[in-house]
Amino acid sequence: MKSINEIKYIKKDYIIDEIMRTNGLYCLIAYPKVGKSMLALQISDCIANNKPFLECNTNHSPILYISTESSGNQLLERINMMNIKFKDNDFQYIDRNEYSNFFLKDLEVDISDFARNQDGKLVIVDMLKDIEFDTEYDINSYQDVGQYVLPKLRYLCNVYNISILFLHHLNKKGKSLGSTALDGSVDGILKLEQSENNSKYYKLNITNRDYESKEFHLKKDDNCILNITNELNESTMPEALIFLVNYCSKHKDITITATELANKYNKPILPSVYGTLIHKYIKELEKEGLKIEYHRKSNERLYHFLYEEPNIEFEDIMS
Repeated sequence: MKSINEIKYIKKDYIIDEIMRTNGLYCLIAYPKVGKSMLALQISDCIANNKPFLECNTNHSPILYISTESSGNQLLERINMMNIKFKDNDFQYIDRNEYSNFFLKDLEVDISDFARNQDGKLVIVDMLKDIEFDTEYDINSYQDVGQYVLPKLRYLCNVYNISILFLHHLNKKGKSLGSTALDGSVDGILKLEQSENNSKYYKLNITNRDYESKEFHLKKDDNCILNITNELNESTMPEALIFLVNYCSKHKDITITATELANKYNKPILPSVYGTLIHKYIKELEKEGLKIEYHRKSNERLYHFLYEEPNIEFEDIMS
């Protein structure tokens, strides 16, 4: 036992200041095909070349990039497209051509060499779902993930004094695909979301045990690099709400449930998500001419929309 006066504060070294510390376990999540791998390569570029990441300082370190889905040629094509320049010793990769199956026990040999002989501090795993452990596990099982999978990764972080950033998918509800143990067992989550209206705009939410939460509004440049932007693209409503305004402008006065509305939209969206969007953007909807009332109908909300053509001032048009 120690008293409070015997505890010595040890400053934690960082990989990315106020985002990612040394000897930490992190998860980068997004929907499929949104740009997780591109962002992981951008992070790699910043750390390997000692450049700020989204205006946050980085500590230089070589990168070990484990790509379970892309070949070396595909990785190189992305790196060239992003105009990233790596020195030979600063970016090491393992791709699907090197291992037909990605067993963690085999990868540990590479991680050990990377950490001990090359002084590497960050390993990126793209994707977690393709890593095989020495026993079968269910990625949807809270017990398997929380008591077996993530502790194995944490063990590697502790033994080799590295940080691991693994890539993973979101489900339809916007949560980590599979077990919620992922959310509770990592040191930080980087959640990347693409705008529904313009594929160049993104939002990156970062929650963390060691630092304050952060939210970045980003815009993709011609090289697929994400940069902080002050352009409020998210003030433009999601496509589902644009449909709602257009639908109400034709019918003027309607009463409808979120389920009925989702069916009329005819694109993949959960009624609960549609309802959440309505409440999140209610002020923007009102500016577009919608008066909104709602009340409970058994287990669901019943929405009443009254549409009136919004007044548009000449100054608004000119601006």
